[in-house]
Amino acid sequence: SLSGMTPELTFLAVPASALLAAFIYANLPTSYTIGHVKPTIADLKKARVVKIDKERSVDRSKTISADEFLSQPSLVLAVRRPGCILCRREAEHLSKLKTLLDKAGIRLVAVTHQLKGVDAFKPHFDGDVYLDTQRTFFGPHGRWMPIWIGLLRVNLWWYTLLSVKEGLWGDLRGEGRLLGGVYLIADNVLEWSFLEKEWGDKPRIREVKGAVEKFA
Repeated sequence: SLSGMTPELTFLAVPASALLAAFIYANLPTSYTIGHVKPTIADLKKARVVKIDKERSVDRSKTISADEFLSQPSLVLAVRRPGCILCRREAEHLSKLKTLLDKAGIRLVAVTHQLKGVDAFKPHFDGDVYLDTQRTFFGPHGRWMPIWIGLLRVNLWWYTLLSVKEGLWGDLRGEGRLLGGVYLIADNVLEWSFLEKEWGDKPRIREVKGAVEKFA
């Protein structure tokens, strides 16, 4: 209760309570606050993608359908923001599975919904990078995390610290609110998937490895 407080304390208590409420809300499971609907293979088959060799010289006339893009078993990383230090950390961790993926006949590939930062992202990822022209791999209902929620989530700062300790760096260029994920697709079947729940969230490598080893 605010009764009995001095005017000065009351003045401070109101914004403090509002900030606490915002902090608590921001750290709720995002499945409640922004949704967590996994795409189906039918959703992903609607994709139209084009390979990015250089971010400033993408030839959109070479856009291909999902049937061609997924013509072989693929582990697809949907990159939230190529310039992000956290996304680069995820890319490096997945790239450590390249030998296992090759043995299993699974291609490692990334898709992004933007071009900014792709050139600097590529050294962190052992696979081709494509532009998802319709944001298909970020759907079917795009999970947009408001900036204020993202910044107030405790895990963001923990993930950032881990990334810096691993010698990674990034920039602030590009759109970073649309959450991504990872998909293992083979023979027109979505074998395994992971949806980001917050900035810096990524699948446990042992889980990805377990899904891939079924094909090895």
